[in-house]
Amino acid sequence: ADGPKEGHAHGNGTWLGGANLGKDLPTPREICKALDKFVIGQQKAKKVLSVAVYNHYKRIYHSSLEKGSGVEGGSFEALEDNENVELEKSNVLLVGPTGSGKTLLAKTLARFVNVPFAGYVGEDVESILYKLLTYDEGVGKTNFWFEVSSPINETLEPHKGVNQNSRDVRGYICGEKVVAEFNVEAAQQGIVYIDEVDKITKKAERLNISRDVSGEGVQQALLKMLEGTIVNVPEKGARKHPRSDNIQIDTKDILFICSGAFIDLDKTISERQQDSSIGFGAPVRANMRTSWVTNAAVTSSLLESVESSDLIAYGLIPEFIGRFPILVTLSALTEEQLVQVLTEPKNALGKQFKKLFSMNNVKLHFTPKALILIAKKAMAKNTGARGLRAILESILTEAMYEIPDVKTGHNRVDAVVVDEESVGSTDNPGCGGKILRGDGALKHYFAKTMLKDS
Repeated sequence: ADGPKEGHAHGNGTWLGGANLGKDLPTPREICKALDKFVIGQQKAKKVLSVAVYNHYKRIYHSSLEKGSGVEGGSFEALEDNENVELEKSNVLLVGPTGSGKTLLAKTLARFVNVPFAGYVGEDVESILYKLLTYDEGVGKTNFWFEVSSPINETLEPHKGVNQNSRDVRGYICGEKVVAEFNVEAAQQGIVYIDEVDKITKKAERLNISRDVSGEGVQQALLKMLEGTIVNVPEKGARKHPRSDNIQIDTKDILFICSGAFIDLDKTISERQQDSSIGFGAPVRANMRTSWVTNAAVTSSLLESVESSDLIAYGLIPEFIGRFPILVTLSALTEEQLVQVLTEPKNALGKQFKKLFSMNNVKLHFTPKALILIAKKAMAKNTGARGLRAILESILTEAMYEIPDVKTGHNRVDAVVVDEESVGSTDNPGCGGKILRGDGALKHYFAKTMLKDS
């Protein structure tokens, strides 16, 4: 049989994604394996999200079979006691520091199960759903994954020549292009990602008195959509245009993933633990309360024990928290993991810059010590993976200015080397990438370095 065509559709034009994958829906282990290729660390979060996404689309698939909708993939055998049980969806709330991979995880999941993806950045409900209706991942290959707000390793590169019928980690991750194009069925199984949800808390409202919409008001407005409701979406995307035709979207099968850094949430958790504790450990915890230990490991450890009550104390309303039964915490990336982010993922930042330089027939080389220093700088800025691109742009700007001027002979740029001097220290900038001119200049550099090391 022929595999899925462009947009993962059968030859008859049926959209093949989400629950329509049927028995070909990747297992949690397969989903997790795919995430490993793009996201460094966060193993616990990957497992929880893999199970959540698998269960979400399995629930929709079997619900369709029960209703006799004709979805492919076999018959549904239910125990007599389970016939009248209706499974509710489980939205996901991600809690973790900036640059830990929250957005990347959500985007990769959507791409792997071939469903439309929409990010919420303060628009009204209709605008979010309109994004799902018009989502075209074919456009995304050139600019969707290069959003300014995205960590550099959030870009996904298509696997060319992937056998889309195979069950290894797999054609769905990129295949051809994911297209909703007013496909209501696809949009109704999409993933909506609401970032910076900590900015719509009552706490954030108190800090920003200039807001014209209260944080609690935004939470209230999202409640019905999170649980499941019919929303009339203007066909032309214009907000509540009186002459615009509407498309009805049912949100009950849309998976919502919210995320936020929740700065100082660790203090709220620490206070709860201290207030409920007595004994010899109490003086130590009391000291923590006054000194507010800022060590990333301590903070991550505290976040792992987050409870719904902590988020309510932070400023989210109980009704909003109740719509997110799956609570996942992400840890701050370590220095070693930041080095991995630079070098290991399929679209790692280091690989991207090397490809950029190769377009001018120039080689780019990073020394191991330089990579460690770059990671140290990002750690000092407390920006996680998000800060890596800015650091590299700064180091390589002068080289990127020089390279396009075509020169020959001894003046031709053969390579650019980034070493310790190029990066500098956490407090002081380095000298930038070192430009090596002349044919074979990089080979001479390696020979000279080996001789020096010996």
